[in-house]
Amino acid sequence: MSESIQSQKGELQVYRSRIAVQSQQGPEFIDLTEVVARQLERCPVRQGYVLVFSRHTTAGVVIQENEPLLLQDMARKLNELASPTEHYDHDDFSIRTENLIEEMEANGHAHCQGLFIGQSVNVPIQDGQLQIGRWQRIFLLELDSPRAREVVVQVVGVA
Repeated sequence: MSESIQSQKGELQVYRSRIAVQSQQGPEFIDLTEVVARQLERCPVRQGYVLVFSRHTTAGVVIQENEPLLLQDMARKLNELASPTEHYDHDDFSIRTENLIEEMEANGHAHCQGLFIGQSVNVPIQDGQLQIGRWQRIFLLELDSPRAREVVVQVVGVA
């Protein structure tokens, strides 16, 4: 993962950074909690919130418990909800005419799974700390095949 940060001036402070992630498979839960916490440590914001946003339609951001069997159960449920083996018109390149690129892959299932996930979460900040629960972790949830992903972290608040 790589990180960068920039700021804007004003009474309400805004800091943006990007996290580069390489996924290995879909579904895959990639824990970003410590990276987000490090981004927050680099900001003077003491009270506010942090937005964690996926710049992709086939990868989302969720808050969940990092317990391997639970993550395995959730991945299985996602595949039951929108199975990669089902037919999706989106994957029929003989009839599809929009948003086509040379290296296009069949990923209708990942888009459908994304409907249930969402692209972002907001986490409150108090006294400069993420206000997540004991078991809560922030994940990038890859729904597609292995690929480079980018997550935007935006910290908003006051010092």
